[in-house]
This record gives sequence, C-alpha cells and structure tokens, in this order.
Amino acid sequence: MKTHAAKILSLLLLSSPGFIHAGLSPTQQPESYPARQHSPIDTAQTPLFILLGFDDNIEIDGLRWVTDRLNNQSNPQGFDAFAGSPLTASFFMHCQPARNQPEIVNIWRQLNASGHEIANHTETHPDDKVNYNPLEPWMTPEQWQQEVASCNQFLTQSVEQGGIGAPAIAGFRAPFLTYNDNTFDALIANDIQYDVSFPAGITAEENGMNNYWPHTLDNGSPSQVIAQQGGWKSVVKNVPGLWEIPMQALMVPTDEEATAYGLPYSLNDKIASRVAYYDPQARKADNFDWNLYTTTVWGGYGLNAADVLTLYKYNLDLHLQGNRAPLVLGLHSAFYGKVNGGEHLGMSDTTVAERQTVLNEFIRYALTKQEVRFVSHRQLVAWMQAPTPYLSCRQKTWSAYQTYHAGDLVQYQRSYWQAKWWTLQEMPGTTPHNPWKKLEGCEDKSSG
Repeated sequence: MKTHAAKILSLLLLSSPGFIHAGLSPTQQPESYPARQHSPIDTAQTPLFILLGFDDNIEIDGLRWVTDRLNNQSNPQGFDAFAGSPLTASFFMHCQPARNQPEIVNIWRQLNASGHEIANHTETHPDDKVNYNPLEPWMTPEQWQQEVASCNQFLTQSVEQGGIGAPAIAGFRAPFLTYNDNTFDALIANDIQYDVSFPAGITAEENGMNNYWPHTLDNGSPSQVIAQQGGWKSVVKNVPGLWEIPMQALMVPTDEEATAYGLPYSLNDKIASRVAYYDPQARKADNFDWNLYTTTVWGGYGLNAADVLTLYKYNLDLHLQGNRAPLVLGLHSAFYGKVNGGEHLGMSDTTVAERQTVLNEFIRYALTKQEVRFVSHRQLVAWMQAPTPYLSCRQKTWSAYQTYHAGDLVQYQRSYWQAKWWTLQEMPGTTPHNPWKKLEGCEDKSSG
C-alpha cells in the first residue's frame, strides 16, 4: 500500500495559517516579492500550478458537481508535496445568502474539511461604483470593513457555533472586480494575505509564455498601472506585504494555432466581431467564465464549449512552454449546475452539460502533463515563500559512471531511489547500508 505520510505533512505545512502568516499581518511580513516574469527557482524544475478559483458558491447543484469533480481526481504522480494529492481549489464565498441555507453551509464545511481553501468574497457582494463608473465609489471605509469582517467571522466561526470552521482566511476577491483604497485598508485590517482582483496579463510584452508571477504590492502591479492610466480602474496605493495573484488575460490562438485544437474557424475573428474592446492584434481575452459564456446581448463573448476549451488548453500549453507562471482561472460554481432545474439565462451558446464537459476535459488534459499541479491560491503563496521543485516520475536510470549527490533521484530495476549522500558506482538496494533510499509514489504500472 502506498503511503502519503510525508506528502500529507508537507501539504499541511503549506496549508496551515501559521506557516503562511507566522503571526504577522501582511504589512509586517519580513520580505517583499517584486513583480517578476520568472520563477523563483529554475524554470525546468518549476511545477506548472493551475489555480481554479470559484466565486459566490451559493447555488447547490453547481457546487455539488464541482465538489464531486475535484474530489475524484489527483495530481500526477511524483515525489514532491503536491504529487499524487487530491486536486485542491479556492472558493471565494459570498457569505450572506449562505447563512440561511443549511445545504450550502454543509457543502462549504465539507470543502473545508477536504482541504480546499475557503476565501472571502464579501458579505453582501456590493458593486462599489456609481452608474457603473469604477472611478466613483459609493461605499464608505466602514462599509468595506464590515463586508470583509462579517464574512470572515462567519467563515472562521466554529461549526458548533454555526460557522464554517475554516482556518484564518488568507484570500480575497472583490465583487465585480471593483476595488479602491478602502478595499485594501479593510483587507489589511482583517489580516488578509493575498488578493486576486487586479487585471493581469495585459502589459504589451506578456504573451502567455512570460506572464508575471505572484508578487507583493510594495510597488503596485504592472497591469494595474496600465488600467489606472486607461481610466478603467481606480488609482490605488501600494500595499506592502499584500500578495497579488495575477489572474491573467487569456491569450487567443492565431488561426493556424486554433486548427491544432480542432477549431475550423478563426476564434480571433469571432471574438473581435462580438466584443468592441477586444484587440485582435494583442489577442488577449477576458479570463472569467462569466465573460466567456454570457451572451453578447449582456456584454459577454457568447462563446461555445469548443471555443472555451480551446482557450483553456492553449493557455496551459503556452504557460508550460514558457516561464511556467501559474495558470489562474476565474470561475463560478453556479454555471456548472442547473438553477431551479433549468438552464442559465444569458448563456444560450452552451448548456450546463457542455460547460461541465469543458471543465472535465480541461482537467483531464492538464493531468496528462507531468509538470502540472492543481493547488489552491493559499498553497501557491506558501510555495512562493519557500519554493521547491516538482519531482516527477520521469527520472533517469541509475548509471555506474555518474556521481550522485544527496537528494538526487534515479530509476533502477522498476523502482525509484533517492541518494542519501555522495555516491559513485554503488547500485541502489544492494547492501543493507547503501547510500540509496527507496521511494514510493511512482508505482510501475507494468509490474506485478
């Protein structure tokens, strides 16, 4: 029987609030991490993290389907902390509607118990802009404080007291991606560790292969600066120590590239004909599933299932070929289940079943890549603070003519071995005190 004790311990450390916060608020963190377009470790050793972030989570059918889908899959096998572990995701909770829905509360508790991240999407989901103008907020600092604090309180309150029983809340996404300085003051006051609300991937040089990695907001965020200059996002102050996880714009394939993913038409032209602000030269599309699936009459792209699956697969491949910046997807669990037994209004180009198929097929495709690790946003920040390489099942065969050092991995006689110290010409497993430790985690499916 394969044991996961070491992996489970590592995952608990990466997920625990103490490991992340160490008793410090974001502004007290001893180190900052500037915006960079490269991994904190060698790219070839870097996992391709995929982050699924589900917003709202107050519709029972979709939430059940997403939960079941994630619970029935595991990351590719290997020897790092995330290898072989169940897929984890982040759930940004709209708290107020859940309080009087026992079924929803029960599923939120199950998500927490299963190791998924419970994050904050505010108490009442307010849209802090007047007449749709993001530069004209209506909420007071006190209202923002209340929105964040009330939701946090419900999420962290014990199950016995009627809450969800989650650990200290680390993550936040602003409703409608609308925020200002009052928002970030509330995040700091409530010890939030990271935000995932800013625009990302829209700088001229970013192309899916060189996107920015998560960073702290000591000096702002590159795409946010562009949005501020363009007048479609509020000017916000720097927030030292608060992490920003970029949810990048999705690159749209060229016509030639699209055919490789099975599309017989130009996805670039299709989007350009439907979305007035889309630039067919830059080929950068919105990330959220709401934008991709919602009809153009309601301001969305009106894409079909094949279009969205192509976008997801194409961007995964770009990230894998490039600097392996995490692929962060914005989702709503409600869209993957029926509402009152029927289809969703405003999504006439896809059915619930088709959207489920897209997510299913994307996950299946991603899990064929040895480098892929599905993790929560919280786990990613912990990894950024203490990065380690992914260790796949693709290891070289032991050679008598190679010198090995402590930690090196090899295959030998259908087993996997890790060097305990410096060694040369000593075969794994031949003597009781040899320098090799046998590993479990990559069973040879052809043996036995």
